[in-house]
Amino acid sequence: MSKADVVNEIHRNARVNFPRRHVITKDIDDLWQAELIDMQSVSKENKNFRFILTVIDTFSKYAWAFPIKTKSNTLNNVTYEYNHTYHRTIGEIPTNVKNKSKKRILQTYLRSVKNHNVKRKFKLGDYVRISKYKGLSSSENSWIDKSNIL
Repeated sequence: MSKADVVNEIHRNARVNFPRRHVITKDIDDLWQAELIDMQSVSKENKNFRFILTVIDTFSKYAWAFPIKTKSNTLNNVTYEYNHTYHRTIGEIPTNVKNKSKKRILQTYLRSVKNHNVKRKFKLGDYVRISKYKGLSSSENSWIDKSNIL
């Protein structure tokens, strides 16, 4: 490691990586995300449609939007269809899941997720410096004056 590399590493700002939930999808229609948008304030201009149901396929990023006048009838239909549709992750329809089949379903789910490989940023034996987050004053060092070995 050259002297310039050490100087750049020491004086670099500590990076804040916000935690994010990772979604593992392997195919189209494997996982959808839905959101209900409240448009009641402008419903008179939109033929009394008070809500918009937006749905996105997380694999292909294909999106749908459905105008809805009331939530009461629509929500029952959506939950009924969801609970009576085959799910690949668990291998059956959610209404058929019973207490005696939960062990088999868990094994099916874990088998589909376990092949996810995580690439490590550092290896054993690498030299690293531990960064710290700066306080209100930027005159503090953004590093701890110690080199560690993993």
